[in-house]
Amino acid sequence: MNRRDFAKMTSMGVFAAGSPSFLTSLSASTDAVPGKSPNDRIQLALIGANNQGGRVHLPSLVGDDNCQVVAICDVDRKVQEDAIAKASAQYAEQTGKASYKGIKAVPDFREVMADDAVDAVVIATPDHWHVPIAKAAVLAGKDVYVEKPLSLHIQEGRELVELAKKHGRIVQVGSQQRSDERFVIASEIVKNGLIGDLKHVEVAISTRSGNAAPWEPEPIPPELNFNMWLGPAPWSEYHAERVHYNFRFVPEISGGEIANWGAHFLDTAQSGLGTDDTGPVLVRGMGERNPVGSRHTSFFDIDVDFEYANGVTMHLKTGKNGVTFFGTEGQLYVNRKGLTTTPKELVRRHRDDLPISMRHTKGGHLTNWFTCVRSRRAQDLHAGVEIGHRSATLCHLANIAIELKRPLHWDPQRESFIQDAHANALRNRPSREDWA
Repeated sequence: MNRRDFAKMTSMGVFAAGSPSFLTSLSASTDAVPGKSPNDRIQLALIGANNQGGRVHLPSLVGDDNCQVVAICDVDRKVQEDAIAKASAQYAEQTGKASYKGIKAVPDFREVMADDAVDAVVIATPDHWHVPIAKAAVLAGKDVYVEKPLSLHIQEGRELVELAKKHGRIVQVGSQQRSDERFVIASEIVKNGLIGDLKHVEVAISTRSGNAAPWEPEPIPPELNFNMWLGPAPWSEYHAERVHYNFRFVPEISGGEIANWGAHFLDTAQSGLGTDDTGPVLVRGMGERNPVGSRHTSFFDIDVDFEYANGVTMHLKTGKNGVTFFGTEGQLYVNRKGLTTTPKELVRRHRDDLPISMRHTKGGHLTNWFTCVRSRRAQDLHAGVEIGHRSATLCHLANIAIELKRPLHWDPQRESFIQDAHANALRNRPSREDWA
């Protein structure tokens, strides 16, 4: 179904809330999971069931009595069938039944949007689909958990921020370090001046080069709706090493490793800097990429500098994932294994004095989202849509600076480059005609 078909169906009322003519209610099932009653659970659809969606989120969602997974949507039939089989087996074990039939297979995400029995969606697609699907969900009155990075380009990220505000939807971005005690404590130490005045931040991220081999088109597997997989991205022929997990190395589909890991560790830097609603004023960068015609052509071996209006500088480089904050009275380093400070006793001396409510990290990132879905308090989200947008913007600024190979002056309030038409044109990417 292309954009014209969608518009026609909408004009006919097929996508109207509660319309029973389009599909049977996704939540209409006699199967139920123990714990809260079905009416108390958030009725959930997973959109994108490979890797992060199917292997990471789905087992957690099925095991959480805050929600009931009633639909799984993926454009790859084998991925979808495998995800439904695993989730159904997990539900069957929980219910003590021989089988479980409460999860619908939905090939097109727009069918999920058409069902008002679905309360919320978890989006774990490739990056270029994050915002289009999230916008559709917001307009359909559904709350959203969307994987990081939030966006493929700056303009669409801002559009989603404003749309979520306008319609009062709860949108959490999957930068889960915002719900990790190590990173929360690190941020509080820095923001509360326990290392003195912050002067500089060093951010290191893994930037793999991918595969530099040339490629030729391959037959599209029959189980994959490749046109739908591409969606708003420019048309490209199919190759097995340019889809599924490897989309991360294809610039037309993602922001590369800069966005993949920057959405975590640049996000941590943003939190410590206290710049969740703003950004830098200057960016310059260098990087390498594989030759044109390679299977993977996103940037690697990067070296990017940011400057903020208050004089704080930040350096992003290829390296072992982690963030180091440098202050006038000490340093702090944090990664997923823990945090260390110089002097060493700084954390022990001040941890109990930090204004941290440990509810902030209890239950994890998804639990925080569920809590806010129930309370309708978007301000309590650990990684709300504005935060996710600002962190993704840092990634996009880095990619643009490397692409243009010159310093760029950025206005973080207007979200535009100053007197630079070429750079400003890169804040947006055109969509394929049928998906505009």
